[in-house]
Amino acid sequence: MLLNEKIEQLQNLTKKKITYEEAAKVLGLGSKQAAQNRVTRKKPLKEWEILALEEEFLKNKVNKNNQAEEKIAVDYYPDVFGSCGNGKFVLSAQKEIISVPKKLFQHFSSVKKYSVINAVGDSMSPTIYDKDKLIVEHWEGEQIKDNQVYVFAYNNEIFVKRLVKNVDEIVITSDNTSPIYRPRFIEKDDMNNVLIIGQIVGLFRELR
Repeated sequence: MLLNEKIEQLQNLTKKKITYEEAAKVLGLGSKQAAQNRVTRKKPLKEWEILALEEEFLKNKVNKNNQAEEKIAVDYYPDVFGSCGNGKFVLSAQKEIISVPKKLFQHFSSVKKYSVINAVGDSMSPTIYDKDKLIVEHWEGEQIKDNQVYVFAYNNEIFVKRLVKNVDEIVITSDNTSPIYRPRFIEKDDMNNVLIIGQIVGLFRELR
């Protein structure tokens, strides 16, 4: 999304004029001209820039219950990918703090830990698309909820798949019905090699 498109979207929501000078201040660009240059070069906004603009210009907007929209601060790992294809695993110490609207969580608990990672691949489409940002509720040893989507490590790779735990096996399935994404089975003797990182409890994606 370009800056001018985001400004127009925010103006439609707030019914107030937003200037390039105001937007530049929020994004730390220094001047109105710098903001206009971003538009001229057609440089897309980064996710944190979109969130910063929304937080600034929607902070006084109220929902139908006349309450300010609540946002949750979570760790975002831009270089940690939960694979939705062939098990890409990239670990980085780099992280950012982003604000995620609470309404994007399927369920939220103040005692749980959450983070956001990126999806890679198409094996979970149409539920999850490549480059979607996935909200992960960190696993604390609970029972696997059958047919829910989890991010987990297996054989030093990270996957995002649906899991079903039977007495003597774990069934791993994809939402993509292509034959190349057939179900996989982890037998009882190999279950200790599965490290569940967390359950996917929400997602969001940039406009494409």
